[in-house]
Amino acid sequence: MPTYTMTCFKLPASLYKRIQSALTRFWWDGNQENKKMSWISWKKMIKSKRDGGLGFRDLQHFNDALLAKVSWRILSTPSCLLARILLNKYCHDKSFLECGTPSTASHGWRGICIGRDLLKPHLGKIIGDGKSTNIWTEPWLSLDEQCRPMGPAPQHTKDLPGSGPHLTYNRNMGSGENKGHCTTP
Repeated sequence: MPTYTMTCFKLPASLYKRIQSALTRFWWDGNQENKKMSWISWKKMIKSKRDGGLGFRDLQHFNDALLAKVSWRILSTPSCLLARILLNKYCHDKSFLECGTPSTASHGWRGICIGRDLLKPHLGKIIGDGKSTNIWTEPWLSLDEQCRPMGPAPQHTKDLPGSGPHLTYNRNMGSGENKGHCTTP
């Protein structure tokens, strides 16, 4: 399996089919003279053993997972060499989650953007000091599911000065627990 290539690039669907065909022939062909007999469908082969399958990898999902892993590394470690080079080249004035894929982008960057787009729906924002959090557009309400405030933004909080709408986090220390609440300024 081309694992290194799958980490760097999104492989075409035709290549998945060729690799899957080679795997199927390997497992089900007894010899060249006899007709082959597929004892179980490919969909059952790629199910996990826990679900009654044989535990083979679905190559397309495996490729997507490897690309998402590289995207996560760029997102979580922006100081690594790969992240610094790619972010300086493709994300000039935007964050990694907001930058697009230009038509002149390399195949590697396109693959990383596919992985990033797989991660986006499952990410939440930890507030911190609140200066870089836009309370009306970013998912900060829950780490379990991606949810944003509903309804229109109140006029007095829409265009706050500074780097955009931010939160003030009041922390009260009591009985050994951090008790806090978030309010708009």
